[in-house]
Amino acid sequence: MSSRFDELLTDQQLEDATTDQIDDLVERIDKVLQSRGEPGIVRRQPDGLPEPSDPADPADPNTR
Repeated sequence: MSSRFDELLTDQQLEDATTDQIDDLVERIDKVLQSRGEPGIVRRQPDGLPEPSDPADPADPNTR
């Protein structure tokens, strides 16, 4: 039994996608989730990088 969502994107299509294409897909999924009243996607920083709200973040002009 398969659902209509089984082949929205194949594993191979995801493997072949560029970073920009994946970022676009994530943004689109986030918008759909929010339009359904669900929490959006929360992206986290790679290990070792400060979170954007981290007061130690040198890129944040409010922490100077």
